[in-house]
Amino acid sequence: MTDNTYHKILDYFRRISDGTKWEGHLYAVGGCVRDEIQGTPIHDVDIAVDLPDGGVKFALWLFRHKYLVEMPVLFRKFGTAKLRLRKFPEEEIEVVQTRAEKYTDKTSRCPEVVNGTIEEDCYRRDFTVNTLYRNIKTGEILDMTGRGIHDIREGVIRTPLDPYETFDDDPVRILRCLRFAARFGWKIEEATMEALKKSVERLSIVSRERWSAEFRKMLFGHNVKESLGILTEIGGLKYMNQLMREMSETIPEPGDKTLLEMGVQAVAKLEEEGIEDEAQRLAAFFGNVGMLRAAVRDKSGAMRYPRHEHIGGLMAAKMLKHMGIDADLANDVKAIIQGRDEVRLQKERRQKQEAHKAHQERQKAERAERRRERAKRHRAMLDEHRKRNVRNRKRREKEKKLNSESSVQPESSPQECQDPPTAPPA
Repeated sequence: MTDNTYHKILDYFRRISDGTKWEGHLYAVGGCVRDEIQGTPIHDVDIAVDLPDGGVKFALWLFRHKYLVEMPVLFRKFGTAKLRLRKFPEEEIEVVQTRAEKYTDKTSRCPEVVNGTIEEDCYRRDFTVNTLYRNIKTGEILDMTGRGIHDIREGVIRTPLDPYETFDDDPVRILRCLRFAARFGWKIEEATMEALKKSVERLSIVSRERWSAEFRKMLFGHNVKESLGILTEIGGLKYMNQLMREMSETIPEPGDKTLLEMGVQAVAKLEEEGIEDEAQRLAAFFGNVGMLRAAVRDKSGAMRYPRHEHIGGLMAAKMLKHMGIDADLANDVKAIIQGRDEVRLQKERRQKQEAHKAHQERQKAERAERRRERAKRHRAMLDEHRKRNVRNRKRREKEKKLNSESSVQPESSPQECQDPPTAPPA
């Protein structure tokens, strides 16, 4: 919805209410006025009627005068109605009576609703930034707490009444408080934050449907660390369901973070990378949930989690469907988580193949090295043999020479060669 459409709708209500009993009793209220002052896109229009049962009666009056596309959806217990104007058929508008609420059952967040003044309607709201009313007749903005406009401009979240009472009455406001702070980058007023932490156990009475809605808004929104991160830190997310409780109490070995903290960290990383795909974020959050069931301890005493992605995909899909999340989206999440298992297995197979190949190459290199060493030793042996042969040959030649020299006779002297003397004649 554009700002121009928003103002056209208000002007249309002003014109059709002129001269009727509704004139001066119609107010734009809550988020649309907050967004108008803040200068952010307006997503919806809520109209408050400060007359008894004004929401339902005004909606029926519009239908009888043929201002609506179809019969409005009525919630008589709460005095509200949802409708679509013929003039603006694309926009769903909620019309409510100004009301007072009384919470009598501490096991339920559903109050007893009665018609109330605009002041009572103001102070029963969750935060001061949502307590502003624009009078459709005059255009005046009413800030009955005196803090609404200031807190919007300063970026502060606080409750119009005592925060302990506000959170005790309706603990969903704890989730909305964290979500608002993350969405707008606002700070939570100190007393409000203290009451929020001490009231966190009240989240145990929040319905599964409302938990699912708020969880998705946080998970798919901005600043996940400031919404789901803080909710996990103060121990609030464990009240969502039993699986979340187990995740909040389990720290995989070796490590120092719980499965919930690991999930928030993974989603925050996706947010930093600019990934807003719902299936990717859900898969990141629940990517390690299978460790709850896949844990085994090996012979050495170390904890291992074989095929935890495959088991986790099944667990995540089952829980998401239980939370009311679309089956196709749940199956997409399952496929992503289990796909990581396949990727991991393929990676392990590649690593084994590469390790085997490296082992073979090492063996081949070792064999080649051994061959080189043998060849080197053989060459050294041959060299030594040749040297020994040379030495032996030289020694034999020397001995032969010496022997030959010693075997030669010396030449006789002349006297020795003369004939012996003959005997004298007789």
